[in-house]
Amino acid sequence: MTVDADRLRSLVDAPVVHRESVPSTNDLARTEGRDGAAHGTFVVADEQTAGRGRTGNVWASPPGGVWSSTLVYPDFDASHVGRLTFAGGLAAAETVESFGVDAALKWPNDVVVGDDARKLCGVLTEAVVDEVPVAGKPVDEVLPGTDPADAELSFAVLGIGVNAALDPSDLDVERDVTTLRAEVGDVDATAIAATLHERLIAWVERVGTDDGFAAALDAWRERSATLGERVRVETRGGETVVGDATGVTSRGALVVDTGDEDVAVTEGECSRLRRA
Repeated sequence: MTVDADRLRSLVDAPVVHRESVPSTNDLARTEGRDGAAHGTFVVADEQTAGRGRTGNVWASPPGGVWSSTLVYPDFDASHVGRLTFAGGLAAAETVESFGVDAALKWPNDVVVGDDARKLCGVLTEAVVDEVPVAGKPVDEVLPGTDPADAELSFAVLGIGVNAALDPSDLDVERDVTTLRAEVGDVDATAIAATLHERLIAWVERVGTDDGFAAALDAWRERSATLGERVRVETRGGETVVGDATGVTSRGALVVDTGDEDVAVTEGECSRLRRA
């Protein structure tokens, strides 16, 4: 079952852009943003042919999933763009929970199920700062010499993929994944999309304040599949950080106790390790 675009428009209080197939909903939403589309514009596709994850890996997106990107104009500077990833993760987790799945959040952006952390949803935040796309990287890494606190956050796109009305075998990926259909049976992709958009806009508005983001971090901690675990984080710069995940900072960085020091990791691929 794919999303019913007409019905979705009746359920969502924002412009809806629907395509049967696109390379990437994030790319289409970014185009909408450059054309001045409204806050909350919801881009949904039945299929992505070149979907991507946060680290650039391929995101399998066949028909039956909810492949979406939401255009937002946050009321904060570029230094706080990481807040949006937590907003997206919480929105996705609350959405699947409302359809009967007991989900958890793996730092920073995966919604997972079970002790084996089968991936159900993923989040990719792509900010456009001073007209330059910043896809899940520190602003000053993409724009050397830029102070994120002074950079103009033109808009952001929150890409969220939910493995919904399809089977795990439909997803051509190497890691363990699951789907809503596998967990709870047949589901309504249109209702999932509408719920996701509603929860996402609510969390985006909430993380716009320091108090709201503090509440988001508390909510994330309650659902965390990472805190208290021994982890390995591989960063884009080639650094490997191994230790116990003990917390997240007020900026959303993962704190890892290596035994020698506490390291605040701002980005990277996090995996859980078996304790000796």
